[in-house]
Amino acid sequence: MQAVINLALPFFALIFTGYLAARSRILNETTVSGLNGFVFYFALPALLLVKTYAAPAATGQVVDLLIAYYLPGLVLFLATVWVGHRLLKLRMADASIQGLGAVFSNVGFIGLPLIILLYGSEAALPAVLIVMGDTIVMLGLATALVEADLGTGRGLLPLLRRTGGGIVRNPIVMAGVVGLGLNLMSVPVAEPIQRYGGLLADAAGPCALFALGATLAGRPMKEGAGETAYVVALKLFVHPALVAMMVFWVVDLPPVWAAAALLQASLPIAANVYVLAKRYEQRPAQVSSAIFFSTAAGVLTISLLISWLYGG
Repeated sequence: MQAVINLALPFFALIFTGYLAARSRILNETTVSGLNGFVFYFALPALLLVKTYAAPAATGQVVDLLIAYYLPGLVLFLATVWVGHRLLKLRMADASIQGLGAVFSNVGFIGLPLIILLYGSEAALPAVLIVMGDTIVMLGLATALVEADLGTGRGLLPLLRRTGGGIVRNPIVMAGVVGLGLNLMSVPVAEPIQRYGGLLADAAGPCALFALGATLAGRPMKEGAGETAYVVALKLFVHPALVAMMVFWVVDLPPVWAAAALLQASLPIAANVYVLAKRYEQRPAQVSSAIFFSTAAGVLTISLLISWLYGG
């Protein structure tokens, strides 16, 4: 239990501090936007690049990790979409957003700082693989289903171009790619550059968590209690349970890789789901509510999981 107090609670206290700062109007919307920009374009990419560069060389476990994480994720996503569309009578676009909420973790603002804090550079490679996979696979698939249902008439090729362009313009994904490339090729990096990257990387954790809390304070949280509870339960309990079955009983992964995958699956819903819902106007208020309550409930679930991983 001491591990929870020492690691998890201060971590989530930063989120709550950011939330209070925004709710009390100490930070206005422009300030929060600027802080998010710093985290997204500078601090988190630096953290990912530095830690991936310093990580042990890639192993043959990469394919096993992707199978263990994305096989249950895809199954849960498709099952949630089917239930939403067929049983709950939602249109396919709404059901796709709901399905994305069930499997798309906040692997950037929460996952990267938390996992690297717990396990150091050894966990950087599995963490960056999941960040990249979520952006490419899950977000791309959900976007394709939404656009297909809304009949935008933009066609598959333009969709692929936009998805690919979004990936290339995503600084977090590209930082992971660059760091992994430097790691694999054993490229020497001058010490002043490493120190510069380290200074930015040190700011990533506290700034990302504070910014997340401040961002949550500006979103509506009052709509769709039943839908919110359903999606939050899928994200915080069903998704990690399915991934746990894979990493502990089906696929043989190194302990740190297995822990990183399980922690990533156990995280709250990512803000990207709200961005997609808002862009297409597909139940953004319900999604916002689910993100807020999954983050609040995640304080308890992640704390218990860390306590269990550290053996109490």
